[in-house]
Amino acid sequence: MSAPDFPVFRIFAARLRSAFAVAALALLVVSCGGSGGQPAARADVTLLVYMMGTNLESEDGSATSNIAEMQSIAPSDRVNVVLATGAADKDGWRTVQRKRVRGQQIDVLDDLGPVDMGSAQTLRDFVSWGMTTYPAERTMLVLWDHGGGPNRGIGSDPFSHNSLSLDDIRGAIAPATQAAGRKLALVGFDACLMGSVEVAQALAPYADYMIGSQELEPGAGQDWAALLSHLTRSPTDSTAAFGRTIVDAFIAKQLKDDPAAEATLSLIDLGRIDGVGAALADIAATLNGQLAADPVQTWIDIAEARTRAFIFGSVLLSPGPTELVDLRMFDWGSLKLSDGQRERLTQALEQAVVHQQHTAAFSNLSGLTFYLPQRVAETAADTRTYTSLSFVSSTQRGFIRQHSDIGLDNTRLPLPTLGVIDWHDGTPQAPTSVQAPLNAVNRALVAQDFAAVQNADGWITAIKPLTESTVDRLVDTSFMQGWFQLDDSGTPVYFSALPDGIRFAIDSPENFLVPVTLRDNTPDDDLPDDDPRRLQRGLLIVSDATEPGVLRITGFLNALGNNYSAGVARPQGLPDEASVQPLWLAQDENNLGHWAAPQASAAVPFVPVTHNQQISRGTRDRLPSGAHARLGIVDVRGWIGLDTLVY
Repeated sequence: MSAPDFPVFRIFAARLRSAFAVAALALLVVSCGGSGGQPAARADVTLLVYMMGTNLESEDGSATSNIAEMQSIAPSDRVNVVLATGAADKDGWRTVQRKRVRGQQIDVLDDLGPVDMGSAQTLRDFVSWGMTTYPAERTMLVLWDHGGGPNRGIGSDPFSHNSLSLDDIRGAIAPATQAAGRKLALVGFDACLMGSVEVAQALAPYADYMIGSQELEPGAGQDWAALLSHLTRSPTDSTAAFGRTIVDAFIAKQLKDDPAAEATLSLIDLGRIDGVGAALADIAATLNGQLAADPVQTWIDIAEARTRAFIFGSVLLSPGPTELVDLRMFDWGSLKLSDGQRERLTQALEQAVVHQQHTAAFSNLSGLTFYLPQRVAETAADTRTYTSLSFVSSTQRGFIRQHSDIGLDNTRLPLPTLGVIDWHDGTPQAPTSVQAPLNAVNRALVAQDFAAVQNADGWITAIKPLTESTVDRLVDTSFMQGWFQLDDSGTPVYFSALPDGIRFAIDSPENFLVPVTLRDNTPDDDLPDDDPRRLQRGLLIVSDATEPGVLRITGFLNALGNNYSAGVARPQGLPDEASVQPLWLAQDENNLGHWAAPQASAAVPFVPVTHNQQISRGTRDRLPSGAHARLGIVDVRGWIGLDTLVY
């Protein structure tokens, strides 16, 4: 939900919860028995909020905090605020409860027991019941939880492990709106990555407007106090006016919490979204023809246009990207399209995006993303889902299928390979300047290059950026220098550091992700020191944003990529007492990388870490016995190529 799935690299500190506020909330929950009886009097607005608490609630109390924001606004008889809460492994959240928020008082209307909030039927029942029991001139629905974009939907019930796909959401909303004889006024997502054209197309038959974030949402979520204040003060305001308040208040809330926050939010007129879909379908038809006529060059042209766009939630050498691209920032001008095609898309976007805001970390966003996979081997399941989305044009789906198939064809687009490493200075165990040629690799397909140390068992134990490279060669003029390390333990411990060139292509500070196992060493009588629950694999977030040239730990992301488990992760602070152990990288049979803990025989220690601790760029004296210096590349499809090892 309101939580960055991946990868936001400035820490959004978990919002501190006031024990008094939470205790007061508990005291003011009033049980009212079942939810039967006569419908309430007709109101101006009924706001239905479907809150799948998941780890957002069980770990951080994020849902409780947002409910407390709702309670801070005095109630109005003209506005109904009705919740369905559950799907969190926490007292009061293990069953699904229907509640009505009336200022400081919350009425528990019904307890449905441990039903599955990842089921379309549960959502359908809630929307139908809410529209019938709390009739209003306008009904609005907000879905609250983790979001994964058009292919992954929203939420993940921790008990059933089910999520709500777009088809599930449509199947839940359709019968309720058909029975009521009218659309929902608005469907909002207090969730990550749901601001896509495909999500809007899915909802268009059943709602007038949509609210969604192109990017990962910070953990604090939307500003529920501002939202309800507007509704109770001006319940007859237009839905568009209310939507503008949601957008503006959300951005203001994030900037108040963190002036360097990264956040986006858009208000979409669903009555205009067909124009965007039609413009994309027209472009897709042209690109389909070009892919058929000249598949390799057209694929490369599209890849180059895509690399100049902002890609939400993608980091190389981390699995499972969401592959969502901003519709304006994608470089349509570099492709062989007519001026009319580009202009129709621009005009359609301007009409459909009523209002959008983003923080200074972004520029030139349109307010909507679209799905365009490039790391095709990792996103094959997402692409299969996409090609089954009936509400997306068959032309657009056909383009995505053909584009993915060509990207997977290594006979037409060869895997990246390098020639033999050249020892310009030094020795294999203590090289200084090294380089290796690219072997017939189109430089346009190279997304990242790096220097690495590989041990005798084939594991890459550390990665660092290269000092330089050319069109046809990788070059590192100081191979033994610049390795990331935490050396306050006496013996340096070296880590891999992944420069995030995609995520921060438009930003100035250096930002790196360091794959580690984090151990929480905070004393806890209920958690033995060797309890595996103390361990999390993920990424230290390292940045020089606050002090140029000085890299410091700014947070931790408790996932390694954008698979669905990463879709439910977001940056967090470090435990009070913490230590980390580096993860090592290996190539699998498909030339993709995977991260794992060092082998037991390696005896790599855990190193103490604290928030804001400096990461140094140290010098090695020599490589360990049996280790090799390696140069490598990652192509835009996520495949890894290393130099040819001959020694």
